[in-house]
Amino acid sequence: MIRRGAGLAAFLVATPVLIGIAYSALASVGLLGPGSTGFSTASWASAFDDPQLLRGLGWSLWVASAATALATMAAVVVAALFRPGTRSSGVARLLAVMPLPLSHLAAGVLGVLVLGQSGLLARGAFMAGWIDQPAAMPALIYDQWGIGLIVVLAWKEFPFLALIAFSLLADRGRALEEAARTLGARGRAVFWAVTWPVLWRGLMPAVVAVFAFVAGTYEATVLLAPSDPLALPLLTMERYTDVGVAKRGEAHVLVLIGLVVGIGAVALHEAARARDRRAT
Repeated sequence: MIRRGAGLAAFLVATPVLIGIAYSALASVGLLGPGSTGFSTASWASAFDDPQLLRGLGWSLWVASAATALATMAAVVVAALFRPGTRSSGVARLLAVMPLPLSHLAAGVLGVLVLGQSGLLARGAFMAGWIDQPAAMPALIYDQWGIGLIVVLAWKEFPFLALIAFSLLADRGRALEEAARTLGARGRAVFWAVTWPVLWRGLMPAVVAVFAFVAGTYEATVLLAPSDPLALPLLTMERYTDVGVAKRGEAHVLVLIGLVVGIGAVALHEAARARDRRAT
């Protein structure tokens, strides 16, 4: 009975997603949506013939990977350094999770205000005498490497991962670390033998979720990403809002490609977890 209830709940949660996938799949072959003229693979051929697709996809994967890795490393370091028990640790943990309720749109706006060439960072560097004028600040937003976007997304996703890391060490890590110290392990040995495995295994599902979300996020990307290459979410929106309704099919193709990226990340996680289980 419990399994049936869980299965029904999972189905109800997944239904809107499945409907969206089905709609995009049918729209990508001309069977639904504006501009549909009957079954055709023209949208798929046109999307894959466009060099912007591979460039935008590669750029989005780079940004998502870098931002996710940066946020994960920061969460691990903060969780390992600031354990419960002291007032300073409590303050540090509170500050770490404070950006959690901030929207990605607000984070993107904050990124423009701080990292732009006329932003707070540039003005501070000018006042300190490090640069001749604020405009001389190296471009951190709209840049080809997406540095500003990576920093903003990592900062925004870090509290989510940090909160999970705090919980992991409080629930599982403390007892295991004490057992390791009882057996004679100290310092780095405890971290690499106990703390890191606990954090890595526990954080992996959240890391995959963050990667998939960051790869498809639109709000911060539209504010901070360059126009060339065009990130996958921006390219999708451009195709969907094109005056030519025939481009709508290409937008749905790009949506499905983004879905494949997310599924690929989940598949890699499952493969890594299965290998880890075999190893243990």
